[in-house]
Amino acid sequence: MTVFDPLRDFFHRRRATQLTEHASTVQLVVERSESLRGHFVFPGPDISAVIQLDGQRVGRINYGVSPLDDRVYISDLHISSAHRRCGIGLTALWRLWSQYQVPLTPMHEVGTSIEFWAKVRKRFAGAGAELTRDIRTSDHDAEQQRWMHLVPEPEHERLIRELKTSPEWPAIEAEMKTRYGS
Repeated sequence: MTVFDPLRDFFHRRRATQLTEHASTVQLVVERSESLRGHFVFPGPDISAVIQLDGQRVGRINYGVSPLDDRVYISDLHISSAHRRCGIGLTALWRLWSQYQVPLTPMHEVGTSIEFWAKVRKRFAGAGAELTRDIRTSDHDAEQQRWMHLVPEPEHERLIRELKTSPEWPAIEAEMKTRYGS
């Protein structure tokens, strides 16, 4: 423990308290939560929520929870134009972080949102929370490999895999090539 750790912890708690107080007027109301094969976080849930400010709809957020429960992936965050630049997006993300207590990861940062994500990263770091860099489309497969062992294998795929490892497979494969070609 360094001499600065207690000081850093003090400021983290102070920033977290400020963010939590500011977040008291914002609610995330889940509209849809489903786990569908083919979605990025399968078998984890894909969630769509409405962002409400004092009971009024001001935006939406779509996110998925990693099947390992170690990360929340933000796929879409939209705040209505009348409520932008008021801290509602930051507050909604803080609500999400407070609920799951794991790093938040944007799926993609576009040119118009880079400044927003940089500001959120800075504010979250000041509160001791983590917002990781976005994952590019090319990195999706690598990220999914972390939880592939949790994805249930469909029955028909399991049967095909077992058939291909059986001693009869070479004869079956030769017969199929004779009948149907390559």
